[in-house]
Amino acid sequence: MQNNELTGEPAIWASLLGSGVQLLAAFFLPISDAQVALINAAILAAAGVYVAFRTKAIDNGGSIKSALLGFTQSAISLGLAFGWHASNAQTASIMTFVGLAVAAFVRQTSMVKPAGLSAVRR
Repeated sequence: MQNNELTGEPAIWASLLGSGVQLLAAFFLPISDAQVALINAAILAAAGVYVAFRTKAIDNGGSIKSALLGFTQSAISLGLAFGWHASNAQTASIMTFVGLAVAAFVRQTSMVKPAGLSAVRR
């Protein structure tokens, strides 16, 4: 049975994309090793967000918040590495906003799973 979905192994796909970035940087892109490392960190953080959304039925979305916060931190670091100028207060306000927005989203979408029938029939 053939499976053509890209959902099977997120770590493999993230590693493939990351190694592609490293290959391009080695031969074609004029970027530093630190920038390549931050690009790879952002790729892995995005894979973490993907996995958190795919497994939200298991943990009622609890892992989504930390995955999105980690992705935001890696995106800020990536932006700073490529020349974005932001103060500590600006990055803190971005993280605060994202944290509150994600907390509101997870709170609204996470529902407690009902108890089994055996617990209800007492």
